[in-house]
Amino acid sequence: MMNFAQARYFFSFLLITLLLGASSCTSSRPSLEKKNVYENESICSVALLPFVNDSRFGQGDFISQRVFAAELNRIAGIEVASEGDVQNIYRELRIFPNQHPSIEQIRVIGSRLDVQLVISGRITEMEEKMGDNYVNPVLALTLQVYDAKSGKTMWTTYHRREGREYRKVMHFGLVNTVTQLSRIMSDEIIAEWFDEGMKQCGK
Repeated sequence: MMNFAQARYFFSFLLITLLLGASSCTSSRPSLEKKNVYENESICSVALLPFVNDSRFGQGDFISQRVFAAELNRIAGIEVASEGDVQNIYRELRIFPNQHPSIEQIRVIGSRLDVQLVISGRITEMEEKMGDNYVNPVLALTLQVYDAKSGKTMWTTYHRREGREYRKVMHFGLVNTVTQLSRIMSDEIIAEWFDEGMKQCGK
C-alpha cells in the first residue's frame, strides 16, 4: 500500500495529467464566435469568396479555398457557387485581390449568385516544417460567415492545427501535406458549425 506522501504525489500527478489533457482537447477544437443568430431555413447554397493569404506559403489561399469548397459539398451536400462566377462579380464590382468586400458588396454577391450564405477566409499561417524524418504541416485560418441578404457577419471561426497532432492523438496516420491538413481541418470546422446550430441541407 502507498503511504501518505506517495498517495499525495500520485493524485497530484493524476490531476495535472487530467488538466493538461482537457486543455489540449479544448484548444484543438475550432474557436467559434457567434455575432448574430441565423434563423433561416437549412443551408443548401453558399458562395466562397477568394481566400486571403497572409502566410508565406505560395498558393495557400487557393489550396484551402478549393479544399473547403469540396468538403462543404461532400460532407454537407451544400452547393457551392463556382469560383469563376465569384471572380466575375469581383471584377464587375472592382474588388481587388486581398480586398474585403463591403456589406453592400456582399449583399450584391449573394443576390447575383442566389445563395444563402457568403463565406470568406484568411490564411494567417501555413507551412510545411521539416521534422525528424517527416514533414509537419501547419495551418491557421479564420473564416467569416455572412448572411447573404443582409451582409451581416453571423459567425467567425478560428482554427489552428499541426499535422503531428493527428498522428499522435487521432491516429490518422501520416498527415504530411498542407492539402491533407486542410481537408481534415475543413471537416472539423463544418462539424463544429452543425454542432452549434447550423441546419444541414435537407434536414
